[in-house]
Amino acid sequence: MIRANAQAVIDAFAAAGLLAYVTTLVGRRGAGPLVPRLFFLFGLMALFYGLRSLKTWIGAPGLQAATFAVIALAPFAALLLAEGVLRRHAPRLLKIAVAVASGASLVAALFTRGHLAFGLKIGLAAPVVLSLLAILSLLGLRDRQSLSKAENGVVRALAIGLAVALPLIVTDFPQLVSAPIGLSPIAALLIALLILSSDGGDTRDLWIEIGVIAVSTTALALVLAQGLGVEPIADQVRLFAILGAGLVTTSVLVRIQGLAAAGRRSQLRLRLGTADTSTLSGFLDSLTAEPALKDLTVVGEADLADYRPRALVETLAKRPLWSLAGLRAAENGLSDAEREPLIELLERLSATHVGLLSRSPVQVGLVNLPGLSRNLEAEADLGLAFRMACLTPGATR
Repeated sequence: MIRANAQAVIDAFAAAGLLAYVTTLVGRRGAGPLVPRLFFLFGLMALFYGLRSLKTWIGAPGLQAATFAVIALAPFAALLLAEGVLRRHAPRLLKIAVAVASGASLVAALFTRGHLAFGLKIGLAAPVVLSLLAILSLLGLRDRQSLSKAENGVVRALAIGLAVALPLIVTDFPQLVSAPIGLSPIAALLIALLILSSDGGDTRDLWIEIGVIAVSTTALALVLAQGLGVEPIADQVRLFAILGAGLVTTSVLVRIQGLAAAGRRSQLRLRLGTADTSTLSGFLDSLTAEPALKDLTVVGEADLADYRPRALVETLAKRPLWSLAGLRAAENGLSDAEREPLIELLERLSATHVGLLSRSPVQVGLVNLPGLSRNLEAEADLGLAFRMACLTPGATR
């Protein structure tokens, strides 16, 4: 039977996914004023679901009150985030009401010991839900003309996520609705997924992803329910919720990894924007910290005597960067006489890419990009670096 521990499992999924998102925000402290607000809100949510899961597993006294104390601050954190994305202050009356509701719920939770009666739970939850409803109205009634298209996209993502979350919050109160399990953890994960997708600029693809998750979760739940002999509808819903929480958490983690990888790839472009372009040596020194250029080998004209340096320069000047794989595949429209010296040079120095750094004096750069397949994005970034090198004073004559 899938009963009491089912809630703890999906709470643990939510805590893990939200904590992973919060961890990525720590490394983006300088990315803008919204980051601390996101950290505050999702940090609270991660803590809330983590504490609620622990309460079920270990049942320590005071954990239930602690969960309500944490969630009492959520409306205030959500309002701060809403003000940030709207780039304006909320109405004064709304700010006072949310602050009072959060403060009253926090005090009530902190001074409550032991088990919370149903009436007290509702008394603590009602201000939270009403505050979130007011924030949803604030987002929905925004002045769209005052925000850019991208900003409106972020606000829309938050509003949709909040609109989905509010009815699911009610399922956390089985005394009010006939719900076999609380679904608010999945709603919180979906909000994080929406924000991550808006960061990546592909929110339309997200709806396809959510549809795939829903279909996959339903199919897996039906197969497992039949295989495990789970017959009661309530237990099937719990199984569906566990699988759904797991898949959404996985999607959040995949998005986080994708954004982290994109951030690492963009470091070279960011460094190019601040590189010293007064001299070629200064420019190259500015890029030595980049992993792709850390082992850059610079070959001068004297070392290229066997390769007809001037002819080699004319070949290299046709594009910023040449790859060994591309040269071997003869996909660049070069003659054998043009390709073979480059291939021999790359093989002799155990490099994968070569580019021109300077015409006079002749200087050629060779790098080794690891990987089983060609990384076209990294090649494009390296090509930009080589092209900028050729434009520095002393390299273009």
